[in-house]
Amino acid sequence: MAKFEQVGRRIDKELAKLQRYLKKEVEPAARRKAAKALRKASERLAAAAKELNVRVARMTK
Repeated sequence: MAKFEQVGRRIDKELAKLQRYLKKEVEPAARRKAAKALRKASERLAAAAKELNVRVARMTK
């Protein structure tokens, strides 16, 4: 039974280590990538809106 408890404790330690790694390394990187993607999407939407405004201006002349 002691062996089973040792395995359980080891698993708990490894899971805690994994959780710390995810919070320290993976989460910030994912947030940076998401922010970059949102900025790029924002730029593309702004360009599309500008193009639509140009087309509408041509149609109303």
